[in-house]
Amino acid sequence: MSTTTLRPARSARRRAAVAVLALVAVPALLAGCSSAQDETSGASGSGDGEERVFAEPDDGAFPVTLEHAYGETTVEEQAQRVVVVGWGGADLAVELGTIPVAQGIAGGEGDSAEYHPWFREAVEELGGPLPTTNASLERGEVDTEFVATQEPDLILAVNSGISAEEYDRLTDIAPTVAFPDEAWATSAQDHLTMVGEALGRSERAEEITSELDEKIGEVADSHPELSGVSFLYGFLPADGQVVIFSEADPRVGTLEKLGLTPSPDLAALAEQADGESSFNVAVERLISTDADTYVSTVSREEWDAAVDADRTFAAWGPVADGDASVIEDPDVGLALATSTPLSLSWAVEDIADVLSAAVGD
Repeated sequence: MSTTTLRPARSARRRAAVAVLALVAVPALLAGCSSAQDETSGASGSGDGEERVFAEPDDGAFPVTLEHAYGETTVEEQAQRVVVVGWGGADLAVELGTIPVAQGIAGGEGDSAEYHPWFREAVEELGGPLPTTNASLERGEVDTEFVATQEPDLILAVNSGISAEEYDRLTDIAPTVAFPDEAWATSAQDHLTMVGEALGRSERAEEITSELDEKIGEVADSHPELSGVSFLYGFLPADGQVVIFSEADPRVGTLEKLGLTPSPDLAALAEQADGESSFNVAVERLISTDADTYVSTVSREEWDAAVDADRTFAAWGPVADGDASVIEDPDVGLALATSTPLSLSWAVEDIADVLSAAVGD
């Protein structure tokens, strides 16, 4: 177990602090109405000619100590140059008012290959530069040499898979906050809470949770036909197996908030597979389960090809009856997979429309 402390920012960067500017709140589509705390932010020279945006922290927010799987990290003062490692952390940082200096790549298509559209829009609203990207910060072995070139004063790896060795190397560069318990298993709420604490914005983090619940609730109210519809969420068959997601996965939780109900067989499937967030199920077992709809995020071409290739899957009730909820838009699918308040606020209406079209007949 180890302890790290946020070191003061380099004196050159301190001298580069040039202004205090008005922070435009993330629009209602992304995060709802902003609080008075969102009205101002700092801007400091980044060393690359760009100004960094970081929202003012709560009174008394620092110092703060965060416990995680590899020890604890004390953040003494507000971070101005944040590197995000892992899944979804950059979304949270931006919605909390801090634009990272570096993050992973979005992995979408076209304009979404590097940045998710909801992230790009939020950064534009904040009026700052987009972060530098590096694929190793999303998944895989972290390129610590790249991280060092970003001169971070804080590294957030709260929903990541960094090893103890990677944690030690990252800590040599800057104070690093790792995941609380298990790699890639941080809950959406714990992720937001920890990032909010690390950035000194715990009050705003609580508001974001309330705003998202309100947004999803409004969409659910406008789609009463979704109430009580049973579902399974998963991928397409491959080699006679299908990946199914359990109630521990935030995607399933979002669908529940929209009014849907997990298949009565989901718990038994997870137990039999000894799975947690996701697990493999044989197609032969899948077709004996009860579900009104099957939700999957794939293109129509991929869906049709899978149905044509697997007669057993094609004969399963939701598929055979044409009641599958196929989320074809890759950005909307990624928004559901990412399941941050920023991504869900951006996509939840489109998600509900797809579900409604599948089950509303």
